[in-house]
Amino acid sequence: MKTRLKEKDKLLHQSFDWILSDPDYLRWQDGTDVCLLWIKGGAGKGKTMMSIGLIEELSKRPKGSNTVLYFFCQNANYELNTVESIIKGLILQLIKQQKELAQSLRDRWDVASQRFTEDVTSWRGLWDILMEILDRCSCACVYVIVDALDECDGNGMAGLLRTLVRTGLCRHSPIKWLVTSRPLDSAEMELLSGSEQVLVSLELNAEHISRGVTAYIADKVGELDRRHKYRAKLRQAIQTELEAKAEDTFLWVSLVCKQLEQVGRHQALSTIQSLPPGLHPFYDRILHQISKGEPDDVNNCMRLLTSMTLTYRPLNILEVSNVAGLPAEEYVVEDLVDRCASFVKLRGAEIEFVHQSARDYLTGDQGQAILSSHDTYEHGDIARNCLSHISKHLTKNLLGLPQPNSTRDTLGALGGDAARELLSSLGYAATFWARHFHTIQDTRIVQDTIIKDGLVDQFLRTKFLEWLECLSLLDQLPQVIEALSILSEVFYHRAPVSSRFCVPWFCLADSLSWFGSRIRHQLLSKTPHVLFNDII
Repeated sequence: MKTRLKEKDKLLHQSFDWILSDPDYLRWQDGTDVCLLWIKGGAGKGKTMMSIGLIEELSKRPKGSNTVLYFFCQNANYELNTVESIIKGLILQLIKQQKELAQSLRDRWDVASQRFTEDVTSWRGLWDILMEILDRCSCACVYVIVDALDECDGNGMAGLLRTLVRTGLCRHSPIKWLVTSRPLDSAEMELLSGSEQVLVSLELNAEHISRGVTAYIADKVGELDRRHKYRAKLRQAIQTELEAKAEDTFLWVSLVCKQLEQVGRHQALSTIQSLPPGLHPFYDRILHQISKGEPDDVNNCMRLLTSMTLTYRPLNILEVSNVAGLPAEEYVVEDLVDRCASFVKLRGAEIEFVHQSARDYLTGDQGQAILSSHDTYEHGDIARNCLSHISKHLTKNLLGLPQPNSTRDTLGALGGDAARELLSSLGYAATFWARHFHTIQDTRIVQDTIIKDGLVDQFLRTKFLEWLECLSLLDQLPQVIEALSILSEVFYHRAPVSSRFCVPWFCLADSLSWFGSRIRHQLLSKTPHVLFNDII
């Protein structure tokens, strides 16, 4: 994730070097009285790039004397936006650096003797493992950096913040936490509850941020000059205009310069002048511009943006058509992403938001008012499209495996490009259709989907084993536990009363609950390459 974030933009040392001499930072880095440093600042102020810079600076210190662990929270990705994900990521990094520390996991998760002595799925259980591993760690100092804590799901957050503070009070080994976030009242109360914690506010260091933004503007304009050959006078005018409107926000500069890449040098200055300062006004202007054009293009753009706000992770280019109901041709999707470049971008084959603030705008009142005026796409539509797609394409032995217990190492050479592309296109739909189904707020739509259309019923009756096989190939088989739990709950509590007590529905709900628990048992007691064969 750090590598992916660095690819978004160039890391300039001038944008964060001021904090390396900040007294509070130095107390945290080298002192013994500060266990936690909180860096807070508004959207687009450069917190993530600062985190990357500090990680790389701390990693330059002598090997063996310290360890650097880090995690980048991503609100738009379900795998990177929970407290459990943070702790798992830190455990994984620590064990990769010191493999002997894996014993703390083996003591709890020993497949050979089938010993599962505690719940290792809750964040508190994972925290205990992390603390035990840190106790065994041979390093004199462990720096732990968690970026964008505000993008983490709220469940368990207050408890984690209290635990972080208490860690510094009661531990003898020097573990030092650095977290970044936007201003959060609740976080401020939790994090700054004692003398062992310090705060660095980017808003209160506006002079340093302004110098960093100025250096960033000079670098970006230099790139544009090499592309469009502005010449000295125009280059200086563009740089001056950007500095006047940037409001010390790196992201605003980045988004405007992205716009300038698409226009010639004669329109460059007028383009900047037409754009308002501030991120939300900027997004508002761009979304209004997108909403003007050919009706089909506008509707497809709105559908893409709406779908991106509803999905639980970024989509790859092969998944977009079946999730969002867009044309299947890749060049069409690429054109749509280009039209929406201020909100989303392609990284390889994956479509992702340019920044969390873009997603925040689209899910806020202003963004929703514009999106909903063109498109009313909702979770129910995604669930239906996903179900229709996987019902159509799932087949027995999807990749043509020579035997049911083929190992993952053999999958790359099987099926050919067409089969692997099909598997890639099925990934999101197969994994998340039930979660979207569960999120439908309108009970009438749920009932129509279950009873009237029969999509769920028909899918479970005809494609259930093929679905399990697909999830196994995607390395997502544990997701079926959640899906079956969701369906069981829906059938019991949200199906029409007239059908709830009918024998077929009652048996189906009961069977789903039993089967989910059976798969959980299999996952805990079997190795992956024989699991699916055993389930069958």
